[in-house]
Amino acid sequence: MEVLTAALRCIARGVAPIPVHRDARKNPYLSTYTEFYMRLPTWEQWRRWANRWPCCNVALITGYWGLVALDFDTYEAYYSWGEGPGRGVRGQTWTVQTARGYHVWLDFQGDPGESRSFTYQDHEVLLRAKGGYAIIPPSIHHTGARYRTVHRAEPWQTDSIDYYLEGWELKKQTAKLSNPGGSGFLARDDPGASMRVSQNHKIEYRIEQLIPIPENSKPNGRGAIQCYCPFHDDQTPSAWLNIQQQRFGCNSCWPGKWLDVINVIALKEGISNKEAYKQFVSTKN
Repeated sequence: MEVLTAALRCIARGVAPIPVHRDARKNPYLSTYTEFYMRLPTWEQWRRWANRWPCCNVALITGYWGLVALDFDTYEAYYSWGEGPGRGVRGQTWTVQTARGYHVWLDFQGDPGESRSFTYQDHEVLLRAKGGYAIIPPSIHHTGARYRTVHRAEPWQTDSIDYYLEGWELKKQTAKLSNPGGSGFLARDDPGASMRVSQNHKIEYRIEQLIPIPENSKPNGRGAIQCYCPFHDDQTPSAWLNIQQQRFGCNSCWPGKWLDVINVIALKEGISNKEAYKQFVSTKN
């Protein structure tokens, strides 16, 4: 299997690959992958994963093993970057073409910080760093397009992302995901976490009451509906809502993470998760 071979090569090179779904959401198959921030998956683990999920894609964890990726969601954004601060590195670092844009890989010397987005005119790039991951070849996009390497080179070493994003502004978010107020809430580093409310309590809102759903939106095969994110200036649908599971996620604000209804309420109200739980979870009569 090509994906297994690619994953084993990554491990041999000292970077951490994980299996991800081949759908539009691109979520990991693993309920949590935070242990691989500190250690590499073993070859035997990946063989088991490949047997269990033979149609999986492979993604590299970013930010913890030296590698970060500039994720240009459109060809236009990539070419705009290449005409400016990217001209010194384009063609000289590992670059992957995706279905709609490019992943430009860099070998970051130091702490790159958390994943964050930058804008330039009408273009946007997501720096996939801590808390993120990016899909690599020979994975297949949900549209059927194959991820392919267009510049086969060692990732360019750098100790500052500012040089490569000169002129690009840090994208402002209207809300930040805070640490959970107690067990059961969605943790920053655990996209598999979910809210647990005891049976003698009820939540006053459902998540679809808090997230606007575009007309004619239909759920994908895993029940997720693509929608606009209310927590940033979302010009293209970059968020997902799963009504059945009562979960929400935004690929731009919190790549790879799901929020439950308490998280969403807390962000909208500008309060902590613990305070949102106190205010919006009541005892059943």
